[in-house]
Amino acid sequence: MKLKEFQKIETSEDLAKIFGMSYKELSKIIYKLPFEYRYTYFEISKKNGTKRLISKPNKKLKQIQNKLSETLYSIYKPRPSVHGFVKQRSVISGAEKHLNKQSILNIDLENFFDSIHYGRIKYLFMAHPFNCNETIATILAHIFCHENKLPQGASSSPILTNMICYKLDKELQNLAKHCNATYTRYADDITFSFTTNKKKISKQIVEDTEVLTISPVLQQIIENNGFKINYNKVHLYKKNQRMLVTGIKVNEFTNVQRKYISKIRSMLYSWEEHGYINAKKEFESKYLTERHRVFSSLPEYRNVIRGKLNYLKMVRSKRDVLYIKYAKWFNKLVDEFSEPHLEYLEITPEEKLLMQSVLVIEILYDNSEGECVCNQGTGFYLKDVGIVTCAHVVTDDKNNPLDNIDVFRYDKITEKFRCTIQKIDSILDLAILQPVDPESLKDIQPLEQSSETIDSLHTVKMIGYPAYKIGQTPYIVDAKIASIYCQSTINKFEIDSLIREGNSGGPILNSNNKVVGIAAEGAEKSGGNNAVLRIDMLERIKS
Repeated sequence: MKLKEFQKIETSEDLAKIFGMSYKELSKIIYKLPFEYRYTYFEISKKNGTKRLISKPNKKLKQIQNKLSETLYSIYKPRPSVHGFVKQRSVISGAEKHLNKQSILNIDLENFFDSIHYGRIKYLFMAHPFNCNETIATILAHIFCHENKLPQGASSSPILTNMICYKLDKELQNLAKHCNATYTRYADDITFSFTTNKKKISKQIVEDTEVLTISPVLQQIIENNGFKINYNKVHLYKKNQRMLVTGIKVNEFTNVQRKYISKIRSMLYSWEEHGYINAKKEFESKYLTERHRVFSSLPEYRNVIRGKLNYLKMVRSKRDVLYIKYAKWFNKLVDEFSEPHLEYLEITPEEKLLMQSVLVIEILYDNSEGECVCNQGTGFYLKDVGIVTCAHVVTDDKNNPLDNIDVFRYDKITEKFRCTIQKIDSILDLAILQPVDPESLKDIQPLEQSSETIDSLHTVKMIGYPAYKIGQTPYIVDAKIASIYCQSTINKFEIDSLIREGNSGGPILNSNNKVVGIAAEGAEKSGGNNAVLRIDMLERIKS
């Protein structure tokens, strides 16, 4: 149902017809049925030892809530900062916004679902864009609420929390922009990150960083929107600490915590050494706590491992060496049950050859404050052109082109060769380099430019060196073209995977391993998108 159709609902009978019933039947479900028949309850333990009550709606009420949820999801336009309960966003996309920052502030909203009471839901539907009359808004509030609040366990509750937080997200986004910070929210988890150390964080967000004190400005915004800060869950991390966003480590790249990997390894080892039945019994007695025993049956041991590995794949990618190691181990063990294997993707011989054409670029210079800066980016050797990269990779903090540019292959780190800038365009953000010694490129097979047209949803792969360390192989990411656009006469497209710092200047290849674009800037930069320069833009700089 679209918004215009929703706005035409004027009577209780109009609303009931949506669910294929009369209002008499609907009112019986939402008013006359005793509480204990409308919902079933169970508790799960939280990390702090307290209990969280989960209220699960009965079958008929669940169907009604599901039907309305579909409409709400089609109407709701999420702000870029929202990553919880939004299609094509997740804990991963939210965490990626905070990669490579100097400081991270995490804030938890206290009693998040309980704070969203019957009155707030009723007013939500009476306000823009729904503009429902009071009768309809009252019925909807009764459908969605239980015991005067949003129930945790109803499929409709997550989308309603995002709608209630729409104004909050706008105000916190504006505050973050004003303070040169990045803001995201995943349900009740609010995160701000900063490119400065904690002493330089704006006092409009953190009033005191030594004795961690949230500013009155931030506190007022949250309270004016009907929420309270849970001060027991406020944390400020700095770069030399383990920086977490929604449980994901974000110091250099998104990662799970070490203990998560240890749990997977120990579960697989137990299965292999002691057999499935014994490993399962040990797991159930040692790890299954009261929070799991609310279910009629315990989760199957191998399914627990499969779920953990799928999460690891989501965080680190199906090409990740560590994930592949454990996926292979699991696949070998699960053969006894004739169940599907976990998917992974190893580097092909052709990709190994391509990797030699993707180069590490290092620059060294003194910035405007007299400090020595060493930066790194990615470039690639393109047939009949030279070494292609982004202009910002080979310029200083005042946008001046640099002379001292070192380039090397990942597998020949001791054989660096000096390059100079042949052509550069800071508006296009493109540069072409040439080695001082032309013989430096003689053993490298150049990549070729694609002449094919690109289209949305085409599969591509990005190769580069984000957060490069000595001995690291190129980082290969599989992605899809999300959109194609022109920005100030510059042809670009966006991919659905993050372009991380250090990946700038790397090639984007099509399914034939031909270059279709150059990685420019990631979405972590000021809440932008994962922008790629189309390869045809090279013609402007070459001419």
